[in-house]
Amino acid sequence: MKSSRVAVLAFAGMLLTSLSVYSFTPPGGLPSSPEPTIGAEAIEDDGTTEKTTDPTNQVELAHFTAGSTVMIDGRMGHPKILKNQRGETFLMLEARANGGDRAKAAPQVNLSIVIDRSGSMKGTRLRNAINAAIGAVERLHDGDMVSVVTFDTRTEVVVPAVVIGPSTRSSVVSSISGITLGGDTCISCGIETAMAEMNRASDGRISRMIVLSDGDANHGLKDVPGFRSLAQRARDRAIGISTVGVDVDYNEKILSAIAVESNGRHYFVENDAALARVFEGEAEALTQAVASGAEVDIDLAPGVELDRVFDRSFRRSGSRITVPLGTFSGGDVKTVLVKLRVPAGSNGELPVATVDMRYKDLVKNEDGRCSGKLGVEVVDENASDLDAVVAGRMNRSETASALEEANRLFEQGKVAEARRRIESREQALRDSAAKAKTSAPAARAADVASDFDRQLAVVQQAQSGFAEPPIAAAPQPAAGPFATPPPTAAPQPTETRQGRKAVRSNQEAATNMGF
Repeated sequence: MKSSRVAVLAFAGMLLTSLSVYSFTPPGGLPSSPEPTIGAEAIEDDGTTEKTTDPTNQVELAHFTAGSTVMIDGRMGHPKILKNQRGETFLMLEARANGGDRAKAAPQVNLSIVIDRSGSMKGTRLRNAINAAIGAVERLHDGDMVSVVTFDTRTEVVVPAVVIGPSTRSSVVSSISGITLGGDTCISCGIETAMAEMNRASDGRISRMIVLSDGDANHGLKDVPGFRSLAQRARDRAIGISTVGVDVDYNEKILSAIAVESNGRHYFVENDAALARVFEGEAEALTQAVASGAEVDIDLAPGVELDRVFDRSFRRSGSRITVPLGTFSGGDVKTVLVKLRVPAGSNGELPVATVDMRYKDLVKNEDGRCSGKLGVEVVDENASDLDAVVAGRMNRSETASALEEANRLFEQGKVAEARRRIESREQALRDSAAKAKTSAPAARAADVASDFDRQLAVVQQAQSGFAEPPIAAAPQPAAGPFATPPPTAAPQPTETRQGRKAVRSNQEAATNMGF
């Protein structure tokens, strides 16, 4: 691939998706790299590397952009850091599928729909879940594969894994329509059975599971660590799981953990009439995928130490950090944020990491790869403030943590503390936003402003959801020495419907902020 063509493709991708709230596409296309240690590389199919060679641009030590079908933008939190013993900074990656790309042929899909049919799903919930599942099946193309599993205390394979076509589509819809109510809830049973059905297709299809539940797990796995492990097994089999919690009585911690660990999405659907939109949206995105099996490797330079990986699961082998990103549909953005300690004991340019992302390119029907290198400059004075784009992403992680902490306080009955936690987060956001908006480069100013504005909207909604409960009436004194004293007034419950709705809404926002 010629370097000029790479630059044109990268610049076109930037223009097509610059309006996305959480898309942080940098300007300028693919920069040149006069030094072999820093910069972006375009990787050809035969594994050789071809450096981009635009002589008008100087590669930035702390920033690169590379790729076409899926572009990766890498940047350091502090391009210049003070010479000191701590050397703390951040490394951020943004991987985004080009919104204008479409696969030459629709990718083949392996979709499994897992529906809670416990007794609490009676009435419109089950009917709307059935209709949503049918709508998702109708979005699939001939040649796609689908399976449907229901669970209560046990599981039932309603539709064994089958290829959709003129002779099977109607029978699949008919089987789904016949789903009936059962007993209690074994979420892990449903997931395990669905994974077994999905394993029948080993032909490179794009795999996704949609799990719907309106209750807590009272059979099978019941704890969050157990579900995390189950979701990791699914992810290792290239199965992403999107979870849907219906109404306000499901276990948001379990469903969000499943989604995070498997590279899926988590949805809170208060009104079951909205289920069709969620199911059909997931199926539609799946059929429009442009890349699958994406993973990014971050190879740390000698002396660089990992402090933390934010919000995403990862593997580590020595100095290499591997973060699975899964499937991309057009316009999807996925981020990786890590905190590092670098050996900043002497002045000068300091290599920090080599980044390499690999994926199956469904647009070009070939293996895709893009990479780059990042570093910082160690100085005695005039160190950089935190990069505005990185500041927005870091604040998303902190906002998510604040929402989850406020949820815990609220569920413990500490309503005032929960509100104070959200209020303090709002003030911190406003302070960070003011600084980031003034320092953001012109090409990214709108993205940075939108990022903070969305976070502020979420925390303001959380405050309104955590309204103070009514004050309990004071107990009346006993009528006489032998009268039975009235019971001590119990604290007002925080588990009202409004409170439960706020907790689930906060968890949905917290989960997807780390995406």
